[in-house]
Amino acid sequence: MLKALSAPSYPLVVIDPFDECAGLLPRLEDGGWRLHRCRLGEAGDQGGEVLLVCLDERTLQQPRQLLELLRCRRAGGVALLHGQSLGRSDVRDWIDEWFCAVHVLPVDTDALLESLACAQTVTRLQDECAAPQLLGTSDPTRALRKQLERYAGLSCPLLLSGERGSGKSLLAQLLHERSPRASRPLLRFDCAAQAAEQLEAGLSASLAATASGSLMLEGVVALADDAQRRLLQRLQVQPAPRLLTLSRGELEEAVRQGRVREDLYRKLAGQRLQTTPLRDNRGELALLAEHFATSYGARLGRLRPGFSEEAIAAMDGHHWPGNVRELRHRIARGVTLAQGRQILARDLGLEPRQATDGHGVTLADYILRAERQALDDVLARYSSNMTHAARSLGISRPTFYRLLHKHRLR
Repeated sequence: MLKALSAPSYPLVVIDPFDECAGLLPRLEDGGWRLHRCRLGEAGDQGGEVLLVCLDERTLQQPRQLLELLRCRRAGGVALLHGQSLGRSDVRDWIDEWFCAVHVLPVDTDALLESLACAQTVTRLQDECAAPQLLGTSDPTRALRKQLERYAGLSCPLLLSGERGSGKSLLAQLLHERSPRASRPLLRFDCAAQAAEQLEAGLSASLAATASGSLMLEGVVALADDAQRRLLQRLQVQPAPRLLTLSRGELEEAVRQGRVREDLYRKLAGQRLQTTPLRDNRGELALLAEHFATSYGARLGRLRPGFSEEAIAAMDGHHWPGNVRELRHRIARGVTLAQGRQILARDLGLEPRQATDGHGVTLADYILRAERQALDDVLARYSSNMTHAARSLGISRPTFYRLLHKHRLR
C-alpha cells in the first residue's frame, strides 16, 4: 500500500525549507515526488496532497497562518525540525494534532519517503468524509445535542467555546445545516490570520457575502478598538449574517483585560455552546475510536481493524491535547500503518502506557489477555466464517459474539 502510493508524479508542497534540507530534497524527487517549494504565506496557491513543513523559527512565529493552512488544506503533514526544537511544548502540540510523522535532521531518506506515503493515504481518508454528525451517547454529548437542536432555528449570534480540536467547527456547520439559512453560504473568517492592512476590508467582504447566510468568526481579539466599534455598528444593521463566533477562551480573557469591548462581546455571545474536552469525556473515547477505525478501514478496503490491548491502554492514558481532531488524525494514521488485524500503540504514534500504581497483574488481567489473543487467532484464521471460529474455540455463536463485543472486535 505505502509503496504504491509513493509512485512518481505525486506533488509535495515543501514549506519554508531551511538550509539543511538542500541535500534532502533532490533525493525526494528521485523517490517520485514532484516538489513545490514555497514560503508559508504562498502555500495556499500550491497543489499537492502532502505537506512537508520545516518547523523552524520562521514558521513557528506565524502560528495562525500555519493553523489556517493545515486546517484549510486538510493535507497530511510531515514535519522536519532540529533536535533542540523537539522538547518545546508548542512544537509537540503542533505535531500531536496535525502531523502524521516528525523527523529530526539529519533524516533517513527511506523513512521519510515512507512517512510521506502514509501522509498521502491519511489525506485521502480525511478528504472522503461522511456527512458531519455529532457522535456520542454520554451525558455531555446528549446535552450538547439538545442545545444544538434548540439553537439551530434561531438567528441570534452564538458563541461556541471550547479547546482546540473539540468540535467547535463541527457544531457551527451543523447549526448552519439545520437552520433556515442552510441553502445560503457558510463562510469562515479568522481575523488573526489576516494582514493588518487587509483585515477590515476582508471582514466587511465576508459579512456582505454571508448577509443571508452564516459566518464563522475567529480571532476577534486581533481587531483594534476602532475596528471593534465599526463591527458592532455593522452587526446592528440589517441584513446581517448569523454570527457563529469561535473561541478557545482567548475572547473571554480579552474582555476581562479590556482588550475587547464588552458591548461587542455581549452581541457575539447572545447564546453560548460549550464543548467538552475529550479527556473529561472518556466515555466517548472508545466509541469515537471504533467509529473512525471502521470508517477508514472500509475506505482502504480492509477488514474492520481492531485495537491491541496496548493501543487501548495508550489511548486511555493519553491526555488528548488536540481532542477529537487529534484522535481522528491518529486513527487515520493507525489504520494506514497497521500491518495486521490490529492497530498497535506505535501505529497511533503513542507510547505504550506504563503501569505506575505499583499493583501487579491480576488473574483477571491474564484471563482478558488470553481471551483477546484467542479471538485474534481465530479471526485471522476464520475471518469469513464465524460459525467455524466459534466452533474452534468450543463455544456457541452467541457466546462468541458476546466476547467480540466485550473486546471491541466487532
